[in-house]
Amino acid sequence: MNTLRLRRPPHGRHWLGMLALPFLFASLTAVAQTQPSPDIKNIEVPADEGPDPFEKPEQRELVTPLRWVEDDARSAVKAPGSDAAGRKAAPGTAAGGAAGARANARAKAAFPGAWAEMEAMDRMIENGEVSVDTLNNKQFVPLGTAGVFTRYSGNINAQMWQFSPWNKIGKLYFTTPGGGNSYCTANVISQRNILVTAAHCLYTRGQGWHRNFRFVPADRFGVAPYGVYGWQSAAVMTNWITIGGRPWDVGMIRLSNNLSTGIPVTSYVGWLGRTWNQPYIMNLHSVGYASNLSTQYTHICTAESFSGGLDVLAKGCDMTFGSSGGGWLLRYHPYSSSSAHNFVTGVTSGPYPGGFGTTFVGPRFSSANFVPLCSFYGC
Repeated sequence: MNTLRLRRPPHGRHWLGMLALPFLFASLTAVAQTQPSPDIKNIEVPADEGPDPFEKPEQRELVTPLRWVEDDARSAVKAPGSDAAGRKAAPGTAAGGAAGARANARAKAAFPGAWAEMEAMDRMIENGEVSVDTLNNKQFVPLGTAGVFTRYSGNINAQMWQFSPWNKIGKLYFTTPGGGNSYCTANVISQRNILVTAAHCLYTRGQGWHRNFRFVPADRFGVAPYGVYGWQSAAVMTNWITIGGRPWDVGMIRLSNNLSTGIPVTSYVGWLGRTWNQPYIMNLHSVGYASNLSTQYTHICTAESFSGGLDVLAKGCDMTFGSSGGGWLLRYHPYSSSSAHNFVTGVTSGPYPGGFGTTFVGPRFSSANFVPLCSFYGC
C-alpha cells in the first residue's frame, strides 16, 4: 500500500517583498468596532492559551470530527423571512472577493513544503499510481448517489484545492471543554478574515467555549497549502447557549494572521459571498469534511433544499460527522473567481429527523441569526 506522508523539502526562499506584506495587510485585520449585544455572546483568545496541539500536519491528520448535537429545542423564531418585528425581511447579498492574480504564487513561496506535498499527491493520482480509495484507506464510494441528492468528491482531485470555492473552505480544529481535540468545516466569508461555521463547533451547550482554534483552508491530509491561522475571537447567538435549536446553530470566528508570514488568509484565498433571507427551496451545494466518506478531504452534495422548520433548511446528503459548519452554497460555480458566484446561505448543523445519513439540516441565514453576527463583526 502506498504511504501518503511524503518527505518535506527544505523550506524555500521567500520573496523579498514578503517582508513588507504584513505591514501592507495590517489594515485588513484591524479589529472592527464591535458593540456589546444581548443577542450575542463572544470570547476573546486567552493570553495563556498554551502550546498549539495542531501545529504539525501529522497532528492535524489524526484529529477526529466533532459529533452532531441533538436538536434539543423548538426555538421561538418569527415566521420565515421575517425580521424581529415580524415584518417581511428582504433578501440580502454580499459579494465574495478574489485574493489577486498572484495569490497562489505568494502562497507557494510562503509554504513551499506544503505545496510540494500537495502537488506530489496530484501527480500520483494523475499518473494512476494511487486511487482516491487507496489514499484514504477506505472502500471507494462511487461518484453520484441515487435518490434526492448527488454527491461527489471535492478537493482530493488534482488542483481543485487551488481554486474557488474549495480554497476558501477548510478544516477548523479546536479543543473541546472536555479536553479532546476535534474538527469541523468552516468558510471564509469576509475580507475582514471572518469565518462562518456551526455554533456547536464553537460552543458546547452546557459545557462552554471551545479553545485552541486553528483554521487550515483547503486542508488535505493535514497539509496546509495556504498556511495555518489562529483566532482573535469567536461569537454565537445567545439563543444558542440558552435554548439551542437548529436556527441558532451558526457562529463566527475572527482569524488572526498566519503565524509565520503575518499575512491574513484573504490575501491567499479571498472570500466567499454571503446571502440571507433567501427562499427555502433552492438548488444548493453543501461542502464538508465528512468522516463517513473521508476525514482528509472534502465532499460535495447537490440537491434542492426545502424547509426543515422556521429558519431551518433541509436537503438530501449522506455526509455526517465532520461536515458540521460546511457551507451551503447558492449559485455554486467551480473554478470561478467571479463575485457573482458561490454565496454561503447556510451551514450544516445535523441530521434531519429520521434521516441520519440521507438528509441533513442547517440554519437558514436570516435577519434573526446571521445578520446580527455579521453586524457584530462588521462583515
